[in-house]
Amino acid sequence: MAQYRFLDEWDLAADIERVYDLLGRPLEYPRWWGDVFLEADGDGGEPAPGKAITVRARGFLPYTLRFTLTTLEVDRPYRLHSRLTGDFEGTGTWLLREQEGGTHVALDWRPDVRKAGVRQLSPVLRPLFRANHAWTMRRGLDAAARVLGEPGLAG
Repeated sequence: MAQYRFLDEWDLAADIERVYDLLGRPLEYPRWWGDVFLEADGDGGEPAPGKAITVRARGFLPYTLRFTLTTLEVDRPYRLHSRLTGDFEGTGTWLLREQEGGTHVALDWRPDVRKAGVRQLSPVLRPLFRANHAWTMRRGLDAAARVLGEPGLAG
């Protein structure tokens, strides 16, 4: 079985609108989260249903993944819900809420891995694949905090 569910949480010392603008533009992920998101191509600008971005991404393991994020629902500045297709099939949802000192972010990421090789190894290497995901999310938190701390870089 190659289905996963990841629930990741970040606390960022930035206004919810700035955080939403950063996370809602995956076309720009390689600019600030470039050690994970190597390439992105597709619809830019404000998130809206039907917009699609195809990305090539990696973790610390020696393979890359290519998948498309298609926006299904938006509720500015609280929610971004996308469908995943390609090497991942499933959904990803960013949930944001204001809190004292900034914004709390939760990512509900539910991929079913379709990439050949990775899918077949998933039953045996599931803990390693989970560690790979955690590595990518730590990079994202560090990068988002850095970019949001630099005025003018995140919206």
